[in-house]
Amino acid sequence: MQIGRMLAKLEEMGQLDNTVIVFTGDNGFFLGERGWAGKWYMHEESIRTPMIISDPRLPETAGTTRDEMTLNIDVSPTILSAAGLDIPESVNGRDLMPLAKGQQPAWRQEWFYEHLFEHPRVPKSEGVRSGDLKYFVYPEAEPVYEEMYNVAADKQELTNLVGSAEHAATLETMRAKREEWIENLSAWRIEQPWTEPEYKPV
Repeated sequence: MQIGRMLAKLEEMGQLDNTVIVFTGDNGFFLGERGWAGKWYMHEESIRTPMIISDPRLPETAGTTRDEMTLNIDVSPTILSAAGLDIPESVNGRDLMPLAKGQQPAWRQEWFYEHLFEHPRVPKSEGVRSGDLKYFVYPEAEPVYEEMYNVAADKQELTNLVGSAEHAATLETMRAKREEWIENLSAWRIEQPWTEPEYKPV
C-alpha cells in the first residue's frame, strides 16, 4: 500500500516518468520453515529477496526477468549509475543497470555470506555460494557444524552433502573457497579497488 501511495504521489507531481525505482528487501524470512522464524542462516528462505528495477528510459526491457545472482551491495552502485554518477573503485557491489538494459555482461558466479552478529541463541555462520553449490559453517559450534547443498538438484536443501564420501572432494574445495574469501576480505582496504577471488567452477 505504501509503495502505491509513493507511486501515486510521483504521478501527481508529474515525476513518475522521470524516476528510476529500485525495489528490494534487506533479507528473507523464515515463517516456520525448518521450525525457525526470523532471518538467520544461509538457507534460501532467509537470503532471497526481491529485486525490481523500473526505469522509464528502458521501455524495451519492461517486464523482463533475469537469472543472475544479485546482492544488496549492488543497490548503491546501481543508483549511482542510474543517476549518471561515477562509481568508486572501492565499492564492493556491481552495477545492475546493464542487466536492466538487457545486456549480457560477465557476471558473478560466486559470493560470500557471513552472519557474525552476537546473539544468545543464534550461532554465527559463514559460507560461500559457488554456482549451484552452497556451503556454510558454524565456526564457533562445538563441534564445528557444516552444511553443503546442490541447490539445482535440491531446491529445498533437504540433503546435507557434508559427510558424503561421494562429495568429499567438493567439500574440501568449498572449504578452501571460504578461506580464500575470508583472506581476501581481511586483506582489502577501503582505499583499494575492490577485487574478488577468482571464480573457479567446482
